[in-house]
Amino acid sequence: MRSTHYARLLAILTSALCSNLVAQEFPVKPVRVVVPFPPGGVDVSIRQMQKIMSDELGQPILIDNRPGANGFIGTELVARSAADGYTLLATSSSTMISGVLVSSNVPFDVLRDFTPVTMINMTVSTLITKPGVPFTSVKDLIDYAKRNPGKVSYASTGIGSAQHLDGEYFKVTAGVDLNHIPYKGFGPVVQAVAAGEVDVAFMTVATANPLLQGGKARPLAFYNGPRAPSLPPATPELTATVPQFRATPGWIGLLGPAGLPRAVLARLNTAAVKSLSPEMRARNAEIGTTIIGDTPEEFSAKIKTGLENTARVVKQLKSVGVKFED
Repeated sequence: MRSTHYARLLAILTSALCSNLVAQEFPVKPVRVVVPFPPGGVDVSIRQMQKIMSDELGQPILIDNRPGANGFIGTELVARSAADGYTLLATSSSTMISGVLVSSNVPFDVLRDFTPVTMINMTVSTLITKPGVPFTSVKDLIDYAKRNPGKVSYASTGIGSAQHLDGEYFKVTAGVDLNHIPYKGFGPVVQAVAAGEVDVAFMTVATANPLLQGGKARPLAFYNGPRAPSLPPATPELTATVPQFRATPGWIGLLGPAGLPRAVLARLNTAAVKSLSPEMRARNAEIGTTIIGDTPEEFSAKIKTGLENTARVVKQLKSVGVKFED
């Protein structure tokens, strides 16, 4: 019995010593952050964190955009990477919550294949329209769409994305038929709206701001949080016109492959949270983004809750015939 006790104690001490050594040694080379979307969306947040996080870790932070399949391509890459802290994933709830719930062929398991590091921010969203359309409010849009079923197009960041779910839930709760046009990320959506390819779009305020400030789009409403200071004061909340509307979660977060050593996870979390500077917080608040910087455990709990709540929305949409795959 005594020898068994000593053996267990030695194992615990050895594990703690190894953990401390890993923490002291990590990182010894650049850390790659995979962004599974085109430039101009999620990577904007990481670029704001890049310098401080790099200084804190003592190694460069390399951003690697790997877009495609609503973020599944880059996300799978990280899921299959070594759990050593040198390959991370910066992604959104659009892929990790709504995307996995509406797709039949998901090449990873959100809860099993990843180690949450921290939620970076939560985003307020907006329903915008291109100039020149014959409606200037949500009520006008609904009335026009009812008179012209299928003729009003809306853009999303891809089939199964959060913006796709928001668009389809708006259609159901507002009783209208809109034509869905999917794109591969916020960057292409911004370009499509600027070019007048689509009539309306569901997107985050942060990504819509260049369009709004440049006169390329007009906000009809905001949702998923308080009105952003960058929106006109008269911009109404979407639920003021469509009370039954509920948005899917909107966040950007940092994750690693499953099984990250505890010491490495702690080091990454500390560096990421420190990189969310007061200047970044103030800058993001202006555009409707709330900086979070929570613990891995808190972020993990939010992911689980988001999956549960959004699963109920998806079930409701499917019950009325909404299809999420070609």
